[in-house]
Amino acid sequence: MAALLAATMAYDVWRVPVQVYDSLIEILDAQRSPSVAASFRGSLDGAAYLRPARIAQIKAIYDVSGDHLRAGYRGFHVALLLAFFWLFARALRVESGRDASAAVFALTVVTGLHTFPSFMREAFPINHFLEIAVLGLVAVNLAQSRGGWWADAAAALVFALAALTLESGLLVWVVVAAAWASGFRGISTRGVVLLTALVAGYFLLRLEVLSASVPSLAERSSGLLFDRLEPDELQRRFGDAPLVFYAYNVGTSLLGVLLSEPRDGVFAAVRSWLDGDVLPRTWVALISSALTTALIGWAVWRRVRQGGPLDAADRLTIVAAAVLPANAVLAFAYTKDEIMAFAGVFYAFAAYAAARVAIDQAGSLRRPGARAAASLVLLTMASLWAIRSVSVHHVMNRQAFRVRNDWVGAPAFLRSEKRWPATPAGVALVESLRAQALDAPVRNPQLVPEWNNRWFGD
Repeated sequence: MAALLAATMAYDVWRVPVQVYDSLIEILDAQRSPSVAASFRGSLDGAAYLRPARIAQIKAIYDVSGDHLRAGYRGFHVALLLAFFWLFARALRVESGRDASAAVFALTVVTGLHTFPSFMREAFPINHFLEIAVLGLVAVNLAQSRGGWWADAAAALVFALAALTLESGLLVWVVVAAAWASGFRGISTRGVVLLTALVAGYFLLRLEVLSASVPSLAERSSGLLFDRLEPDELQRRFGDAPLVFYAYNVGTSLLGVLLSEPRDGVFAAVRSWLDGDVLPRTWVALISSALTTALIGWAVWRRVRQGGPLDAADRLTIVAAAVLPANAVLAFAYTKDEIMAFAGVFYAFAAYAAARVAIDQAGSLRRPGARAAASLVLLTMASLWAIRSVSVHHVMNRQAFRVRNDWVGAPAFLRSEKRWPATPAGVALVESLRAQALDAPVRNPQLVPEWNNRWFGD
């Protein structure tokens, strides 16, 4: 099942042209850079971000791809996606029919959650949100391994790469520490101490050596209740009390994973209800997430009450319980579904453990009516998540169409940003990518029935 989902979603990713916005300028910068090392060093002077590995990777793939840039960047994206599904399925440790049923459910949860499309459509031009999730899954699998010095060393390398790629890479330490605390011993106590020292070194490098700052209220727009506010409005409202705004961001980010509402800090479902037009896809998201979060809470309560030794699924739930709030804290500066995509993966782990408990409980019910009712609830919940998982293909077709059309105005965009290439090589790069994008066979989403947009929209 994981292989089937990986293959179809990899195809969706492959069909999307290289993006104009957020990607093209990065590729042109890579073209001008003399080396990977120069790209790494040059990104160390960022004011608010420390992401040298991100820039170095873009340059490395540019150098390796040669004249096949689209194949290089899209191919790396596909490779990350395949690794994601393999590592996720491997971490579930399926050993029985019950486990297999719960694992299929977990796969629909992880792909159906609104954070998952971030792994598919975002690219800069490498999808680093997906890359961090893959590195987090590598950490989980290392924690589940038989251990040894190699596991500790691999965990340290994984953390270093993740932390220097995106700030959310720091969550790899949370995964390792929570896995160790739950009873996974593939990464030893010595390894956890090593990673903790690396975390301290990261903050020393960022705050003391490079004097990097944190994102400010003036940096970008963010959601608040029913609207998105521009930086000047955020400063006017929260300039004297930024902690209030940060607390809102943390709370809504966590709530968004648990209930699929709010989205990007905006209570979109409530706003739609007040407007009298709640789309079917909104109901599907709210009901499926509410049922699943309630199921997770019930399963945790039952396991605590039952007691006894923890199994691997229980330990994954403990890791998820640590990752979700930690990820929400990283979203303090502004709310964005993409930032919480890492937490979405671990929410699916908790759903897997809860589904195992629910299947056991439903099977133990003696009265046929009670067993039928429990089965109906599980079937409804699983079907809703299946609808959400299928909607990813609709979203990606819209993304491919949108990106292809963006290339029509790419020259005007680059000139308005004063980034039009000054060299023949740069002009050739833009024209080549533009020609490939405009020639891509992408279905016009306006030609599909309207019910698709109401059930499967963004």
